[in-house]
Amino acid sequence: MGLETGLGDNAITTTLDRMINWARKSSLWPMPFGTACCAIEMMATLSGRFDMARFGAEAVRFSPRQADLLIVSGRISIKMMPVLKKIYDQMPDPKWVISMGACASSGGVFNTYTLVQGVDQFIPVDIYVPGCPPRPEDLLYALMKIQDKIEREHPTQAEKWSPPDLGQASC
Repeated sequence: MGLETGLGDNAITTTLDRMINWARKSSLWPMPFGTACCAIEMMATLSGRFDMARFGAEAVRFSPRQADLLIVSGRISIKMMPVLKKIYDQMPDPKWVISMGACASSGGVFNTYTLVQGVDQFIPVDIYVPGCPPRPEDLLYALMKIQDKIEREHPTQAEKWSPPDLGQASC
């Protein structure tokens, strides 16, 4: 006969950690920080043709205090980096970052003194999306990889990261 629970076949068993991770991965709120051509591709990802809403990330927030996924796309200048850092710092934990495009990831073809040669020098990056500019499908794939990462994380365990000490002149 088996163990009687009184619930019949309507019982769901899981851990609280899995339930929290499922809720987090299914309701990402992106904060777009787009410059140049990569931002156009990021906007296309939110359109009906590619439909980022299928992945639970359609609630784009332009307030960092309401977002948990920062999408950095395009060239980031030295003057713009403190603004991006402040936006990242204002986001509540847990938070994730996608660096979209060659310029955001490594400076791209613009190896000049005015541009940051990779945003990972100042903020932690979870996923890099290569390309110049990357296609919307690439950003959707990065979003799925973020969801996989969230699913594997322990929800109460926060990672500690600190930027390298580059002095006042760096930003």
